[in-house]
Parts: sequence; structure tokens; C-alpha cells
Amino acid sequence: MTSSKVLPLLLLLLLPSAALAASISATPLILTKSSREITIKWTRIESPSDLDWLGIYSPSNSPDDHFIGYRFLNGSDTWHTGSGSISIPLVNTRSDYQFRIFRWTRDEVNYRHHDHDHNPLPGTRHRLAGSTTVRFENAEGPDQVHLAFTDRVDEMRVMFVTGKRSDAGVEYGLDPSLVGRRVVATTVTRYERSDMCDSPANSSLGWRDPGFIHDGVMTGLDPGKRLVVMLLAGVRSTALYLPTQ
Repeated sequence: MTSSKVLPLLLLLLLPSAALAASISATPLILTKSSREITIKWTRIESPSDLDWLGIYSPSNSPDDHFIGYRFLNGSDTWHTGSGSISIPLVNTRSDYQFRIFRWTRDEVNYRHHDHDHNPLPGTRHRLAGSTTVRFENAEGPDQVHLAFTDRVDEMRVMFVTGKRSDAGVEYGLDPSLVGRRVVATTVTRYERSDMCDSPANSSLGWRDPGFIHDGVMTGLDPGKRLVVMLLAGVRSTALYLPTQ
């Protein structure tokens, strides 16, 4: 082996292990209605700083400066080691998510660029790592279920959201098999970006499609008995067991 070949090999062997790129992972990759919390783990953050931060993005192809939320890595007890984890709940926006880690230095802090709590927004100049995408299972299906009383003791209002306009209804009864069930149709409404009063809610950055809002009233209920409810929107959703009083 000639000396000209030995020198590059020696330089490669002498490279410090800290040159390895930072790594970030998100689990689980598919969220369900019963499991909406995700855990973000990271390793190999070189010379960790208390200003290192995690950006939350949806959809996943959003530009770096279009994050919809953020957390500082020092929320993890082990952040100073360059590794750590944070768990956060997610909302089904019917778009996928991605998580990115950035380095923010004190000389880059801009107090004129702040969030709604008047804290300076972190900078996105130095991206360290990005995760794989995360999504919700059956993201277009019924979600965001809300219940309310009407002015009658034998009625209850059900409201939920879907990702697509479709004929939807509420199926309900006293038996878990829904024998002798009743079905009520729902009205469908939605609002558009033009209905928002101001930015960023009516801008491309702040706007999130709300989907379609379904509203139905269950009638003829028996007070004091458990009610089984199924949401009908393309496919049945998970049953809800509701005490009526």
C-alpha cells in the first residue's frame, strides 16, 4: 500500500464519533381513536443546548417555518446528554404529521417575532433531524364526537366530524347488538377559510380544513338506561355506551 493511500485511510479512522448525524424517531406511526399520544425520541444531539427545540408539522411536507407547534427539548430530563424523549397528544387533522429538531442560538432570538404568549418564536435556520411521517388510522372517518342535551328529557344531540361530505346518521338502541335499533339522519354543515375573520386563521399557514360537521338528535330515549350509539358515515364507527339520565 502506497503512502498516498494510507493517509486518507488514517484520516477516516480518526474522525470523531460525534460526527454522526442526530437521529429522531416517532412511535407509533399510526394513531387510532383510542391512542392519540405519540412519543418522540432523539439521540446524538451534539453539544446540546436548552434552546434546542422540536417542531410539529402537519401536513408533513410543510416548510420549516410553518410549524403548528413546538416544544423545547429540555422538557426531557435527559436532554443535556444529547438524547431524550417527549410524549405529546395529537389531534386528527386528516393530514399526516412530521417532527423536526432544530438548533436555535441566543444571538438569533428575535423578540419582535413571538407567539400568542409573547414568547419569541424559535428559529429554523439549523435543522438537525426530521422524523418519518405519522398518520391517523381512518383519518376521514367519524371523529370529535360531542353530546348535548336538548330541552326534552327523552332526547340527546350528537355532533361529529368527518373528512368527506356523505350521507351520515346515528344508529342507537338499548341492546349492544342494536336489535330494535333506531336510525336518525344528520344535517351537514361546514365553514370555509373565507369565513375566518383574520390571519393566520384565514391564511394558508393557519387554515386547517375542518371537515364536515354532522348534527343529529336521538329521540324516544329511556332515562336511566344505557344507550348504545353507532355513528354511520361510510362505515360504522366504534360503539359508544352512554348512560341517559
